[in-house]
Amino acid sequence: MKKCYIFLTALTLFLSASFAQNEQLLYDGLDDFCNVANAEALFSNLNIFTLETWIKTSDISNAPIFIGSSSNEILFGIHSGSGVVFNTSFMSGGPFVGTKSGTFPADGIWHHIACVRSGTGAGQGKIYIDGVDQTDTAFNTTGTVISLSGGLSFGVGLTTYFLNGTIDEIRIWNVARTQAEINDNMNIELTGSEPGLIGYWKFNEGSGQIILDTQTNGVIHNGTLGASENVGSDDPARIQDPTLPLPVELVSFGSSINANTVELSWITASEINNMGFDIERKRESGSYAKIGFVSGNGTKTDYSYYSFIDVISQPGIYFYRLKQIDFDGSIKYSNEIRVEIESVPLTFNLEQNYPNPFNPSTTISYTLPEAGFVNLTVYNSLGEKVNELVNKFEESGKHNVIFSAENLSSGMYIYKLNLNSERNTYFISKVMSLVK
Repeated sequence: MKKCYIFLTALTLFLSASFAQNEQLLYDGLDDFCNVANAEALFSNLNIFTLETWIKTSDISNAPIFIGSSSNEILFGIHSGSGVVFNTSFMSGGPFVGTKSGTFPADGIWHHIACVRSGTGAGQGKIYIDGVDQTDTAFNTTGTVISLSGGLSFGVGLTTYFLNGTIDEIRIWNVARTQAEINDNMNIELTGSEPGLIGYWKFNEGSGQIILDTQTNGVIHNGTLGASENVGSDDPARIQDPTLPLPVELVSFGSSINANTVELSWITASEINNMGFDIERKRESGSYAKIGFVSGNGTKTDYSYYSFIDVISQPGIYFYRLKQIDFDGSIKYSNEIRVEIESVPLTFNLEQNYPNPFNPSTTISYTLPEAGFVNLTVYNSLGEKVNELVNKFEESGKHNVIFSAENLSSGMYIYKLNLNSERNTYFISKVMSLVK
């Protein structure tokens, strides 16, 4: 019996003792920070970009900075009026984009912040809070973004403005992402290979003081907790906060094939508000359609294991994906996986005629698992034979017959299929409707 396995490696994470799920960095507001050294390439003449992060804080009195530099080159954080600002060459009044005062909710709840620059002209900056455009057009100045020299810091800027709260999912892109693109995946972990992603720190990977940059598109810029690789008072704490709204963390999605049976299996590391998964399938040149549903586990902070079995009736190439659904109706799609069914075991089958009802002709299809003598006959509702369509020896496989009822009156008709092979006898019947 032939069996093969296909795995979506882009979503498969190999777990080790140093791997922790759903970790964030908690800052004390006094001296904690994370240092990303030698990060010049991240902002080297980068005038088109997107910055994203999740922030949870109830204290912004110190105008904390989410992403900054030790000099005055890069600043992305809170300004004194409790709005969000991105600025370069801060002390020299460089180009910046900001929101109106009071737009950042310091309520101790997680909020997603994104800054987008689509060029150097006026009005080419956007700041989104929880996916909503909060840009203040009065604070959207022109100018070239200054190149970074040296490193970046997470949770502080200008060595003074420390974050008192929690941060997660920092992403830097060299493309201007649209509002729809930001909303589509701000609630899910990325694979790291998304086009344009040049920096990605989700704080789950790494051990000791090391924070890994998990994007795979270019130079890797790992971070260090505090000022050195030694444990110190300036290190943010690694924590696991289940309230972070990343509803389902999918760590693997794969398939196994046994003849014409496909078993899908997937693992989640955590779930929040997860109602379940629609299973969707398409042919190579077709469109996705739902073929089943698997219930989720609501909210759960450890691993969940799922599976779904699909029996394919025709050989060919198929694609599968998961549609994850929250209880509030929100949906997210997984990446797709590809499977190839080389052959399908034949079974004795008589299909429903098509079209049905019909006038004056219709097609009857049937499948023979082995060669033998075949009889296909049509009867009226009284059991009287009105037409013998097939009465001969046929080989195994699928067969089609056209039935013409031009000389028959409207009504219900029964078509009966018999197969007599060397080893077995089969019979089956179905009903069709002639409407004139």
